[in-house]
Amino acid sequence: MGFKKIVWILTTIYPITLVLSILHINGLIEYFSSIYSIPLVFIVLYFLNSLLEMGTNRTVKFLIVSITISYIFEFIGVHYGIPFGKYYYTEGLGPKILGVPIFIPLLWSSLGFYSLAATNSYLLASLAMVIIDLTFDPLLSQKVKLWIWQSPGQYFGVPITNFIGWFIVSAVFFYSFYILSKYRASQLKKTKPFSSIFYLEYIVSWGIIDIIKGLFVVGIIGIVLSILLIIIITSLN
Repeated sequence: MGFKKIVWILTTIYPITLVLSILHINGLIEYFSSIYSIPLVFIVLYFLNSLLEMGTNRTVKFLIVSITISYIFEFIGVHYGIPFGKYYYTEGLGPKILGVPIFIPLLWSSLGFYSLAATNSYLLASLAMVIIDLTFDPLLSQKVKLWIWQSPGQYFGVPITNFIGWFIVSAVFFYSFYILSKYRASQLKKTKPFSSIFYLEYIVSWGIIDIIKGLFVVGIIGIVLSILLIIIITSLN
């Protein structure tokens, strides 16, 4: 088994630990899941996968573009409410730079890579990003309170403008990366089936957590939309 497959297998373990971490199973499982499910592990796995799939040059370009663009939009969002809606981050995500947690742009990069790897399309990857946010934003803002929407929105407390914003930000950094690197999204087809499995597994894990935390409809919406997206991607390929 090659190193690339080992990294992808380690990546597919991550969503499982997300669910296990909230079940509080005593013993080694709880200890392992609580460590493995932290955002830093998610980011490190993304970076390894990106290096192995796109090479050093394009990985660095994607990282710089996605971090820069997502930070700019997050800064504007936190201070002016555009394009997501007015919100602010609590202390739950750690240190901030001018109101934006350091981890947030890195998470945009990570989610962007995995969405791109699963869809092999910059347009569909932008849609895949929206589905991710549809699944975890109500939970993380309303229940966990990592960020607070100052004007409760139409989608379980989240404003619809937020999802429009997610699509815009994702599309901007995906296509900016393409302009800078000339990297075709279809070149990531070699990551199949791991990338599709991981994307679906990631959404389903958040959907299960939604259901456990009382957001049944949110969880079902995320799971159904992710399955439909994977079906569409499979049919196109």
